[in-house]
Amino acid sequence: TLLTQARAEHVGSDGYNWRTAADTDVRASHKAMNGKFVRWDAPPTLDGLTGHAGALPNCRCYCEPVLPD
Repeated sequence: TLLTQARAEHVGSDGYNWRTAADTDVRASHKAMNGKFVRWDAPPTLDGLTGHAGALPNCRCYCEPVLPD
C-alpha cells in the first residue's frame, strides 16, 4: 500500500478508490468502503483502526489510484 501511495502521489494523485476482494470473507466495514474515494492524506478509521486499503490487519482490499488527466 505504501509503495502504491508513493508512486501515485509522485504523478499527482490525490487519492484512490477503495476496492475489496469481493467475496464472502470481506468484513462489513470494508464492504461499505468498496468504490469510495479516499484521499491519501486522510486514511479512514474502520473497526477502531486507521489505515488505507490493504494496510489494516488481515485486509485483502487494495487501492485503485485515481490519476490526474
